[in-house]
Amino acid sequence: MRIVLPDPTCTVSEFFTAYIATAGRDLRGLHRVRWICDHWSKRFPDVVVSSIRKRDLSLYIEERRLAGKSNGTINREISVLSAAINYAVKRWDWNIINPARGLLLKQSEGRLRWITEQEARSLLQAARSGDAPHLEDFIRLALHTGMRRNEILNLEHARIDLPGNRIHLSGDQTKSGRRRIIPINRIAREAIQNRMAWNESQGLTHTRLFLQRNGKPVVQINTAFKNATQRAGIEDFRIHDLRHTFASWLVSSGVPLPEVRDLLGHSSIRQTERYAHLAPGRLEAAVAVLDCMTCT
Repeated sequence: MRIVLPDPTCTVSEFFTAYIATAGRDLRGLHRVRWICDHWSKRFPDVVVSSIRKRDLSLYIEERRLAGKSNGTINREISVLSAAINYAVKRWDWNIINPARGLLLKQSEGRLRWITEQEARSLLQAARSGDAPHLEDFIRLALHTGMRRNEILNLEHARIDLPGNRIHLSGDQTKSGRRRIIPINRIAREAIQNRMAWNESQGLTHTRLFLQRNGKPVVQINTAFKNATQRAGIEDFRIHDLRHTFASWLVSSGVPLPEVRDLLGHSSIRQTERYAHLAPGRLEAAVAVLDCMTCT
């Protein structure tokens, strides 16, 4: 396939088609990026890229806010556009000013939803009673490793070291782009072994751990997970919240934040500090050191 690099006078649709074709293999979260690129192409189908001004994007932002979209959603859309234009400037020698620069909105600290151990047991029981044989083991693995959805669904047998109780992820398999070693406890190990045994009982051979009955990898788990949360009576709980639950349980049990950071694969402790308020007695212990400072 021959790729023709466009110039700034191309349409938004032509621009994003070329961007995905050339940069796609290096983009993290390609599925979401591709969806956002399609969204921009539909929003400005025949608009020339070089004609887009900050005013146009500011109006777009207000329209999205009026439509009820969160600042986080809008920021992701603006960020994809901005990154694509920066890519064209650096790689295609475009000589234009990025109109998306400086338009990101302020965001709150972010969603932090987690469940109790009792709720987790209810969720696992609901998953067991559903028609997705892989769901219970997926939930167990997420709750006890903190791995992201795609890290679990894309997990290959070659990355699992059962004798060493570890999972080895390469840089191209993690969001941060850095290699990560994930220790597995007894429950995570059982979930992995359950999947291996189930695959073998179905006569399935594949490099992936999570497979469907037809032998193809599991790629979509949203519907089965949503159904399980409804059966368990758990509201407002998403797949990524399993990762929040993993971190919250650790911090609540007294595991230091730097260790939680490393287990989650965060690039900075600042990302992990959102769980700091869950540490038992953290602030009380801090002020207690002053108890005898003015003793007489």
